[in-house]
Amino acid sequence: METSTNNNRTLSRSTTLSDDDFDDKLDVPPVLLTMISVEGKPIVVEDDENDYNPDAIDKIPFSTIYTGSAKFKSYQRKVFVPGLDISVTIEQSDRNLTSHFLNPNLYTITLTHGTFTWQVKRRYKHIQHLHQQLVIFRTALNIPFPTKTHRQRRDNFKNNAVISKSGKRKAALPRFPNKPEVLVSYDRLQNRIKQLEDYLNNLLAINIYRNHPETIQFFELSHLSFIHDLGIKGQEGMVKKRLGNSGGSCKCLGLFNGEFSMRCKHLCNDVLCSTWSERWFFIKDQCFGYIHPKTGRIGNIILFDQGFEVSSGLRALGLHTGVQIATYSRQLVINCWTRRKCKEWIHALKEVAHNEAKDFTQYNPRHSFAPVRNNINATWFVDGASYMSAVADALNHAKEEIFIADWWLSPEIYLKRPALRGDYWRLDKVLQRKAEEGVKVFVLLYKEVEMAIGINSFYSKQRLVRGGNDNIKVMRHPQHAKSGVFLWAHHEKLVIVDQSIAFVGGIDLCYGRWDDWKHRLTDLGSLTHMAVTPTKKKKTSTSPGGEFPFSLSKSSMKLYVPDLIVEASPAATHQMTRPVSLLTASDKLLIPKQKDFIKGNTPELERKSFISSIKNGIKSKGKHLAKLSYSSGEIQNGLEELVIDNSEHDDIVDDLDGSAKYWVGKDYANFIVKDFTNLDEPFDDFIDRATTPRMPWHDIAVCVQNATAKDVARHFIQRWNAAKNEKAKQNYSCPYLLPKAYIDCSLKPAFRQVQSQNVTCQVLRSVSSWSCGFIESDIVEQSIHEAYIDCITKAQHYIYIENQFFISLPRNNLNTLNQITEALFTRIVRAHKEKTVFRVYVVIPLLPAFEGEIGQSNGASIQAITHWNYASICRGKDGLLNRLKDHGISDPSDYISFYGLRTHSVLCGEPVTELVYVHSKLMIVDDKIVICGSANLNDRSLLGKRDSEVAVIIEDEEFEDGLMNSNHFLSGKFAGSLRRHLFKEHLGLLGKEEEEIIIDVNDPVSELFYKNIWYRTAKINTEIYENVFHCIPSDKVRTFIDLKKYKELLPLYINEPEHAEEVLHKIQGHVVLFPLDFMSNEVLTPMPGTVEGMLPTALWT
Repeated sequence: METSTNNNRTLSRSTTLSDDDFDDKLDVPPVLLTMISVEGKPIVVEDDENDYNPDAIDKIPFSTIYTGSAKFKSYQRKVFVPGLDISVTIEQSDRNLTSHFLNPNLYTITLTHGTFTWQVKRRYKHIQHLHQQLVIFRTALNIPFPTKTHRQRRDNFKNNAVISKSGKRKAALPRFPNKPEVLVSYDRLQNRIKQLEDYLNNLLAINIYRNHPETIQFFELSHLSFIHDLGIKGQEGMVKKRLGNSGGSCKCLGLFNGEFSMRCKHLCNDVLCSTWSERWFFIKDQCFGYIHPKTGRIGNIILFDQGFEVSSGLRALGLHTGVQIATYSRQLVINCWTRRKCKEWIHALKEVAHNEAKDFTQYNPRHSFAPVRNNINATWFVDGASYMSAVADALNHAKEEIFIADWWLSPEIYLKRPALRGDYWRLDKVLQRKAEEGVKVFVLLYKEVEMAIGINSFYSKQRLVRGGNDNIKVMRHPQHAKSGVFLWAHHEKLVIVDQSIAFVGGIDLCYGRWDDWKHRLTDLGSLTHMAVTPTKKKKTSTSPGGEFPFSLSKSSMKLYVPDLIVEASPAATHQMTRPVSLLTASDKLLIPKQKDFIKGNTPELERKSFISSIKNGIKSKGKHLAKLSYSSGEIQNGLEELVIDNSEHDDIVDDLDGSAKYWVGKDYANFIVKDFTNLDEPFDDFIDRATTPRMPWHDIAVCVQNATAKDVARHFIQRWNAAKNEKAKQNYSCPYLLPKAYIDCSLKPAFRQVQSQNVTCQVLRSVSSWSCGFIESDIVEQSIHEAYIDCITKAQHYIYIENQFFISLPRNNLNTLNQITEALFTRIVRAHKEKTVFRVYVVIPLLPAFEGEIGQSNGASIQAITHWNYASICRGKDGLLNRLKDHGISDPSDYISFYGLRTHSVLCGEPVTELVYVHSKLMIVDDKIVICGSANLNDRSLLGKRDSEVAVIIEDEEFEDGLMNSNHFLSGKFAGSLRRHLFKEHLGLLGKEEEEIIIDVNDPVSELFYKNIWYRTAKINTEIYENVFHCIPSDKVRTFIDLKKYKELLPLYINEPEHAEEVLHKIQGHVVLFPLDFMSNEVLTPMPGTVEGMLPTALWT
């Protein structure tokens, strides 16, 4: 707002000049006028709004960037903040009678509009031109001639400006000084400045002149100028832009290659070989770009980055008034009207680059695109349940924008489970609901090679946009044929809300990812299946085919139908008629005894018939779950083994195993037994729940806020804009995205969560030209890799790693290029030489999650990944453990040990086990540092040129008392609490806080914990699983022949079921030893001539 001094001053006219010295042709009736556009023509009407509007907004909402565009010649452009005045002050900055004889004075005009202040430089001729255009406009308006009363009021209007009670200035008549500039002597210059200042102030106080296109352009304004969240009102103006990315010279007819005189170069670039178009160029806090004047649409957005350079001049461009701007993502050549304007643009660009955008143009630690940020609010999430619940809450609070980037996205997944609110928390419904509220939703999906990966991103896209809401935009990338990218993927997993909350980690919003610390194996919903005789062996990762039938004891099948009451939210009540269906025709859970006595799916028609009979018994619908009633005849005829279980049900939220399903349809998955099929039928099961346990999913993610969230959003924006330039540049319904300015970042977090901490944080990534739009193929960022190496090197006490892969070989082995194991080797050798206690925990999956079976024709992919994992750990001379032994460390397990996760349950009365798939991408160092993101420990994720990835490195700012090797130690509140939670989960301590279990997880490096608790628990669990289930992988299996014999042996749960049940109670948690000798005498690389064998090694590593 204007200062009180400016508000109260009276703009009196000089009495020494006559009216003939001024042009008064801009007079208007002394009523509030506004301008509307009818068929493109301006019509002036009397405004019936009050002079003072107490509800006027104090800033333009950020969403205006998507809705505020209009043709530059339009009279409906809205660029100013409603209800705020504009004040003008003028000072002389330059007087030159030599080169500008008729207009020697260059005026610097400073304008203030609310919190925005900016300057424009104009000569008298420019102001005169504006006045002439407005006079033409005023003359064309159909305004009646003034009456005598109006003339009297006009005289007052002519002489003074009045301050209203609201503090808003009512304008006087804009009186333009007619005297030519060349006739104004130097000693009268201050008076001329005062006249022009009064003229512009009064002009801007009149609505129809302030919003005129010529006025807006004169003051260098656009619909982006005063958007608070975009930051400063930077330099703007009309320029000529050379079409296409341009270098410093052309190859005229292929003859010169730029090797000719400056004069010819100027002629060639400016006249012969260039196409120029007018564009409105603008600079904001974090980016610059241009707008098409004819449409008002943004033509491109370029982010400031470390490759930013600006140059000009005849020698550099062949243009006297040209400016070349270069970043890693774009080269842009603009031509200005004068050399002065050229210098102004260069100065403005450099000024922003060295100040507001400094964080991204300077060198940052670990060669990251983003700086290290302090005082960042961060929260960790272990497993998908808590993560997706937090994502749901954040999405539900979105006000302006939602960004989602995923390797795979399943629109029909439920973010909160069990689904007690019907579809209210289903992902596609949440996004649709927010879009209907006006929130812009942008989704970036990896476009898979359909013949190789069956994630059906096309269906995901179509499902998200099917509602026709224009606020949801989805793009898939890359364009395989055009870019030549077939082997690499976009692997980020990001959810960003309003550029202020960002979720980063390894959890895609897709099938199979939702899980909690219990890692359930079964989910029969309302049914509990009990085995009948004989049965089919359960399909697990040990035996995906389930080939071997064994005779088990016969028992009953129970149906548990609780009478539950579900309370829907008010917002959702009107949208749903029944919140949860306990049984539907697509559930495929009612599995009666088959004629061949092997349980399978009920034939479709028979199942529908039976379910129809159940539905006929429904007493009520709507807010209450169905209470089903059956006659004894119905039960006997429908399912011979089906009975009603009247046992008391547990809490409906925490444990609904006997009622509502957690994993609906395709969400119930076992990736090794069977890969996904028919994803366009999301609610149909694709594996038999009665014979196949699901594969539990263990994963980690974090939520960051404040400035770091904006950094994550910046990465998404860069990728989105690059994808738009590549495949949707002419699609105007798909907009460019703009990064928000880094203002208000120190305010209270917008989304406070339990267990959040204030930390130091930096965003890391792996990107290159194909994934992020860099124009040079040699520009690569691998800051995640550098952060891992840096943290491993500087670790003092321990390193805890959870990762989906562990593929890294020493420098002399060219099969991999990342240096993870090299850094671990160096650090462990140093600890050995210094005789200090140093521990490295590595938790990885027991088997890769590829459909197939070890030793079978469909197991080539599993075997290939298994080979490279073992080659990195312990196989051959380059295996990490073997290198440590060769270096004199007789027992490497004193320093580093490898583990997996496994769990067990009962399915249809039969004990089953399955590995817990470790999908985390996590490293914790010394209870002080955490690296968490989407990057695996392999070349694909770490080198930058391959898969695109995003992670964050978090360092604690707040500490609490802890232990390290039995000594007092300050443990970080973020890193320490995350590590302790993981240890408790893996050791089976969660949910047992009330029990007196003497296991202390505070000291991760002491001999007591490392050997006697962690390792011993893993060893006992491993032995029990192998004895009871004969599960693989196992150290007892070293060849394919061993594998066959091992599977033929009857496990303990078959031979001695009661003893097996007793032994299974001794299992503590999920942690097991990673079997280092599994298949040690076999070559697991794909056979030559097979499809897998013909693929490049880089695909696996």
